[in-house]
Amino acid sequence: MKRLIATFKKEFLLLVRDIAGLGLIFLMPGVLVLVMTLIQDASFRKLNETKITLLYFDEDQDTLGIQVMKGLTETKYFEVVTSLKNRELDEEAVLDQVADGNYQIGIVIREGATDAIRLRGQYIAQQTLLGPDNAMAIDTALKARIVIYFDPAMKNSFRLTVRNALEVFTSKIEAGIMFQALSDEIALYLPEPPAPVPGGGSSIIYEEIYARDAYSDIIPNSVQHNVPAWTIFAMFFIIIPLTGNLIRERESGFATRLKVMPGNQFQILGAKVILYAMVGLVQFILMLLLGMFILPLFDLPALVLGNQKIALFLMALATALAATGYSVLVGTIAKTHDQAAVFGMVSVIILAAIGGIWVPVFMMPNLMQAASMISPLNWSLDGFYDILLRGNGIMDIAGNFTALLAFFAVNLGLAVWIGSRTARR
Repeated sequence: MKRLIATFKKEFLLLVRDIAGLGLIFLMPGVLVLVMTLIQDASFRKLNETKITLLYFDEDQDTLGIQVMKGLTETKYFEVVTSLKNRELDEEAVLDQVADGNYQIGIVIREGATDAIRLRGQYIAQQTLLGPDNAMAIDTALKARIVIYFDPAMKNSFRLTVRNALEVFTSKIEAGIMFQALSDEIALYLPEPPAPVPGGGSSIIYEEIYARDAYSDIIPNSVQHNVPAWTIFAMFFIIIPLTGNLIRERESGFATRLKVMPGNQFQILGAKVILYAMVGLVQFILMLLLGMFILPLFDLPALVLGNQKIALFLMALATALAATGYSVLVGTIAKTHDQAAVFGMVSVIILAAIGGIWVPVFMMPNLMQAASMISPLNWSLDGFYDILLRGNGIMDIAGNFTALLAFFAVNLGLAVWIGSRTARR
């Protein structure tokens, strides 16, 4: 019993004397809960409580286009953009903006959409009054066309939600145009309208197009979305073994022996960076192989790498270096294994949460969208989406690639500086 009490007292004193460790134990989970609550609250709201910015081009310039524009503007769900940089949109501009990931949705009302609905209404009225043989001849395939461009990085479930909402919304406008056309035509023959002819059917066709379809053969699917996201998450969890290694070296005195050997701090850390960056690349390759060969065994689509293999490798290398640099900095600052483990795991989870790994950034509230810009996981995810979903190449990922390398350099520089100051004490 005395040994049990003595051991308990020792562990308790170690815990309460580690003020930083106590702060991490209680503060960091609170931050995690706050961040996740904000993100989950935004992503699981009702459809009309979330505002999505979309591009809108009305080529029809008639009742359908005008009413759709009016309805979208009045709703609390969509924020409609009809011009960029004081220039009116056209369909090509809508396609390019959505393809580049600047906007998630673009809607184009094709020319003659309203006339197609009116013509169908007139045709139904004439069939009713004059009989099928005497009704005017029309092209029964002629229908109003609404084209919806989607960002390939948009989750399929959200795309279907938006599509369904637009169908319900525009069906009311279609009914109004059709009824007016029926009334106008019937008024030419009868003082009162007869019962409508069944089987008229919808006169609007919705065309869903992923904005990269014009430039790439890559088809967005769950595998194309999830493999890069969770690969990044796994690569950043290199923080657990690397920080543990750094702390064990200090505790055993091996770090001190390394410092008295010829060389500098950069050389000491450089070997770790090279080794763990290689580990990250191996992780990346294994995840790609998993997506290409294992996931199809479970009736899932195979991962398609596209034609930008060099860009893919550069993005993976930058991500591995960023993860390694961050891990080295955390391992240098942390004093104990508990500090490194708690801060390392929770900070990576928070960066993943605000970086769009779990919930798409565009579905987050404005505050969290702004916060996502500080997450290196978000930079990496955007780069991989550019390659694997949008078919972009090296020049298109240059910004994200440079940001990750800068993040790595800053973290490694801080680790060297802090390590040098600690060694002089």
